[in-house]
Amino acid sequence: MPRTSLGCLFSIAAIAVVATFMGCSSSANPAGPGPTAQPEEAGAPPEPADGGAPDGQADADVPPPCTGTPTECAVLWEQKASDRFDAAVKNPAALAAFAKAVPKGGDLHNHLTGAVYAETYLAWGQADGDCINSTTFSAVFSNQCSASTQPVPASGAFFDQIIGAWSMKGFVPGTALADSGHEHFFNTFGKYGAIAGAHRDDDIADVLKRAADENQVYVETMFNLGKNVGTLAASTWTATPSSMTAADLPAFYDSLIASPTFAAQVNLDAAVVDSAATSYRTILGCAGASAPAACQVGVRFISQVSRTGAADTIFGQLVSAYEMAAKTKHIVGVNLSSPEDDVPSLVNYELHMAMLDFLYAHYTVPNTSPLHVTLHAGELAPKFLPVGHETDNTFHIRRAVEVGHAERIGHGLDILTETEPMALLDDMRTKNVLLEVCLSSNDQILEVSGVNHPLSEYLKKGVPVALATDDQGVSRSSMAGEFAKAAVDQKLTYRQLKTMARNSLEHAFLPGASVWTSVSDATAVAACARTATMGLGDQPNATCKPFLDASERATMQWELERRFLAFESKQ
Repeated sequence: MPRTSLGCLFSIAAIAVVATFMGCSSSANPAGPGPTAQPEEAGAPPEPADGGAPDGQADADVPPPCTGTPTECAVLWEQKASDRFDAAVKNPAALAAFAKAVPKGGDLHNHLTGAVYAETYLAWGQADGDCINSTTFSAVFSNQCSASTQPVPASGAFFDQIIGAWSMKGFVPGTALADSGHEHFFNTFGKYGAIAGAHRDDDIADVLKRAADENQVYVETMFNLGKNVGTLAASTWTATPSSMTAADLPAFYDSLIASPTFAAQVNLDAAVVDSAATSYRTILGCAGASAPAACQVGVRFISQVSRTGAADTIFGQLVSAYEMAAKTKHIVGVNLSSPEDDVPSLVNYELHMAMLDFLYAHYTVPNTSPLHVTLHAGELAPKFLPVGHETDNTFHIRRAVEVGHAERIGHGLDILTETEPMALLDDMRTKNVLLEVCLSSNDQILEVSGVNHPLSEYLKKGVPVALATDDQGVSRSSMAGEFAKAAVDQKLTYRQLKTMARNSLEHAFLPGASVWTSVSDATAVAACARTATMGLGDQPNATCKPFLDASERATMQWELERRFLAFESKQ
């Protein structure tokens, strides 16, 4: 049919998506760059670009007339969006507006406590009566305030010092390792940790507010889980944790699950996940008649296990992740975190991969747990490798894929120093292993950017890629900031960014079939294929709707396409 308006094709909830970018909705944020702020690098943008935004506001605009088929109109509008993007890249303010408005799919590499801006943490700490150490800038609870601390400030020189200590804002690296971005970045977490930990549910709500404000449909955020089984495992293992080898894992596992309190500890761990999945919605007011757009952002949790911990505890937390995923849909994956180039991480890397391989055989192969694996791997640079580990950047990604059974790789920066890198890239493409690219933190932590970043090698080899934030609060970025950085630093095109957004949902750990038979050329499954009366993202026809209804993944993918259609039709 001729296309003259999109309005008749969208559901009432879906129509209401663009007002955020039309100036119809705003919220004051006296604490600084909170959940609705622009990425710091972008500066203050002009009025944002029109286009799809989170559900919940009304769209008064009518798209330009188009007399072609839905697919013909979509092709025309996509080209206009691409042209506008090319022009915006030359203007930082215009690029910031475009990057905020464009639909972004999902953020698959998001550390929860690193995702909240320091100003927001300070606002919470001030409300709680917490204090800040005058010299280390570490937060302490209100009952720990002393002569060496000061009340959380609302502004001023001390406030600015804290922001600098808790993030990369204004950071200037020195020549010594201790003064590097690498050290400063990782040192931030312990400084605000008390406040972040006391506000877990607020953390989640804050992340989803920012996601909604930037036209993002999904987040997988990771935080420390499985602590009860981790503690049980530490008490079950009777030898020194550092003596553990891969050969010990079968007997250790049997002893752990035979513990009379094992089931109870798993239930306690799962209860933490379920609590997080409901409590943030209470904070946002999702049950109310005027629920905010953040309530419409999909979210799942990744169990984050610190690779610098004791081996017995790590194994217990990994076991718990598999067990929890069999009990609650809210946890979908597991990841090993903490600095990959820390000595304990390097020393125990092979053991950690062996743990994952063992648990893969026990849970994934027999299909007793739906848990997925995504791993930080290859977040290494020669400059920061400690003595005795100079060659560790030759095998981490390969081990993660081949032994750790990683379905996604976070960072993957050392790919070109891996043994037989081209063959490894081919293997990742063949196995459909996604690369989670975090451009801001790669630059800030390991000083890798521009032509020195291997992103172009992954793209040339056809490895699926998605942009992610890593620790957006620490980096002073966001998904919009990462899109803008990809445009400027990596010279990516609009269509490459669009494919990456699609990749993020294709490789999200969501249940259900994909709407795509091919993401790279946007070929939908037969049930939802383009017709003379339905394009991608249109009101689904009688054939497509049952397919979408049966798949949470496909439903979210179709929503992303709807947002692309809304955004591109207004460029």
